[in-house]
Amino acid sequence: MSQEHEGLLHRLFRGSRHETSQPTALKLDDIQGFILRGYRMPMVRHFLLTVGVPGAARELLGRLVSGDETDAPQITTAQDWHVGFEPGPGDNPADLPRRKPDYCLNLGITWPGLIALEIKDRVPAFSFKSFGAFVVGAAARAELVGDTGPSGPGNWIARAPAQ
Repeated sequence: MSQEHEGLLHRLFRGSRHETSQPTALKLDDIQGFILRGYRMPMVRHFLLTVGVPGAARELLGRLVSGDETDAPQITTAQDWHVGFEPGPGDNPADLPRRKPDYCLNLGITWPGLIALEIKDRVPAFSFKSFGAFVVGAAARAELVGDTGPSGPGNWIARAPAQ
């Protein structure tokens, strides 16, 4: 994949430092699928992981966006796929029909997770200034969103350590 076609996930976890200031169209292969559509899968599993070795964690994340499904499962992108329907008006009938994937893999990373991955060291210009709620975390905003009393952070099963 050329650097000019790499998206954010590829730049963060595959090591490219190419940046552009030109506006571009949405790159559906660089947006997680659940952002644009819900999935109806017969089963779901959620894993909560911590970063032990930043380089190894970044390598694993890079493998999840490498495009090589023989090496590791790939994060499900927002690229369109057909779910048992005939081609629609915007579809090219010569293309092979796409089917619902056998699995959907999505990834969420907290602000402490990004810090643990040493993203700020790898991409110094990367900023979350406009995402204050993300940076301060859920516990700091619990009262604002109604997580109080029995639903408050003190009753959450796994609380992040105070920073």
